[in-house]
Formats: sequence, C-alpha cells, structure tokens
Amino acid sequence: MTNWFKKRYLQEIGIFVAMFILTMVNQFFQLDSFTALFKGLVFFIIIYALAQLHWHFIFPLFWNRKYGKYALISLGALLLGTFILWPVDFFWVEPGILPQENILYVLLYYFVINIASVSTIMFLFLVRQHASQIRKRTEDRLLLAEMNIRLLHAQLNPHFLFNMFNNLYGVSLTEPDRVPQLILKLSQLMRYQLEDGRKPQVKLQEEISFIENYIAIEKERVGQRCEITFVVHAQQPDLEKITIAPLILITLIENAFKHSTTAAGRSFVDINIQLNGSTLMVVIANSLGDLPPQSSSTGIGLATIRERLELLYAGKYHLDIFSDESEFRVILKMQLNY
Repeated sequence: MTNWFKKRYLQEIGIFVAMFILTMVNQFFQLDSFTALFKGLVFFIIIYALAQLHWHFIFPLFWNRKYGKYALISLGALLLGTFILWPVDFFWVEPGILPQENILYVLLYYFVINIASVSTIMFLFLVRQHASQIRKRTEDRLLLAEMNIRLLHAQLNPHFLFNMFNNLYGVSLTEPDRVPQLILKLSQLMRYQLEDGRKPQVKLQEEISFIENYIAIEKERVGQRCEITFVVHAQQPDLEKITIAPLILITLIENAFKHSTTAAGRSFVDINIQLNGSTLMVVIANSLGDLPPQSSSTGIGLATIRERLELLYAGKYHLDIFSDESEFRVILKMQLNY
C-alpha cells in the first residue's frame, strides 16, 4: 500500500494548509465571518502563488550559481508582489489598517510581509525537497541491496548444487546402492532452496533442519573417514520464533567438509550452534586436509557469505576466522529477529 505522505499533491495541500494557519494565526480573532475568512484566503493565495513563482522560475538561478541575476530578478519579483499585496489588502481585505499619509511606510510594510512569507514557504519547499531526496536515496540503496542479495543468492544455488552433485558422484563410484537414498535427501535440500530459499526470512528451525539434511549426505560420503559432531544448544520454542536469512550458514559448513579431508591422521568437522535470546553463535571447526578437495571450488564461498552478511546483517554480526597447522575455525555471532 502506498504511503499517503509520498503523494506530491497531498504534500502540497499540507504545506498550503499549514502555512495558511501560520499566516492567519495572529488574525484569527478577526476571522469572525465567512467574508473575513474568504478575504484572508485570497490574501494568502496571492502570497503562496508568489512563493511558487519564486520556487519554480527564480530559485533555479541560485542553484545554477547565477547569483547576480538571481538577486536582481528576486528583488524585482518581491517588488511586484508588494505592489500586488498592497492594493488587495489595503483597499479590500483590511481597508484603513495603516495610515494612508505615509505611503513609503505602507509599501515597506507589505515588502517585509512579502519577504517573510515567501521565505518561510520556500523553506518548507526546501525541507520537502531534501526529505524527498533522502527518501529517494534510501529507496535506491535498498533496491541496490536487494539486487545484490538476489545476485548473491543466484550465485549460491549453483555453488551449493555443484558441490552436492560432486558428492553424489563420489558415492556412486564406491557405494552405488546408497545413491537412491542420497538422491531423495538431495531432492529435499533442493525443495528447501527453491521454496524457502527465496524468502527474505525463515524460521531458524527450518534452517537447522536443512543443515541436518546436508550433514546426513556428507556422512554418507565420508563414512568413517571423518568424525562429525553437530550440536544445537537452543530451546525448541525459540527456534520456532527466531528468524534468519535462508542459506546464510550453509556455505561455512560446506567449506568445513570440503577442506577437512586427510590421507592420514584424525579428520573431523565440529559444528556447534548456540542460541541465547536472539543472539546466534555458530562455531565451526575442521581439520586441515592434506588432500586436495574432491570437488573443485567455484571460488565464491567465503566471499559470498561475507557479502551476504554485510548486506543483510550490517552492524549485527561478527565473523572471525582462525587457522593453525592442524585446524581451521570459524566463529560467527549474529543478532537475529523474532
């Protein structure tokens, strides 16, 4: 639904009414009849028209840095406005309110009224324009962020599927009887990506279930060669209430499995997810493999997760990556929403 305050004509009406009230506030006690109100409205319409003339046809000279020309034309417009306001107000709206014998005093009075009124209305026009520009820049940034997110998401899907099909290929060579069950699990993963992966937010429980299915497939692939630990410390009601951007964690988990393969020694992947209130802590540790990854990398894994985190959780996350001779560790802390 379009916000009413974004409509230009409603903004114009709002400024007109507000300025009419402010202009007439010191004369309300005299607006005791329809005729008096009508005269006050006509007087203000003239002022408002002069302000519109200045805004649309004279003020652009100031923006274009033609200051001398702007000053001369602006002075001429103010004098024109003064000679319009003087007879209307002096002879029709409020006849006899000023002494007639001092015409210079009368003209100066209307000249000052003209300057004050036009300047005030112009100020409101400037505020409106500035607010409109800020809103436009904000909308442009949000649109750009949304486009970037969609682009990164489009990159993430092929990246994930590329690795999963490589996993299936590896299992099919050694244990082909397991392939049908793995294909079923893979279809469940793909369904999540297609149906829920496009949503801006999903329940944290759904994201964790997706990770569990992924780990199940990896267990089939690595068998006894890798010790896998997956622990979730959270209350079930909280997992149903807290939401998270879909597929935000899977790249880190993929990376852990891909680089943990060793020819000798202990190979492991430890995944610990902890939820305290709305703060999510994810700690992923894996052994540093001495074998090249079985699936070639698309080269966008960690870069993608960093970009998505910055776009979706700027100022609400902290990502640390540590590595030594035997272990690679990632610690991600995020502030999520209910």
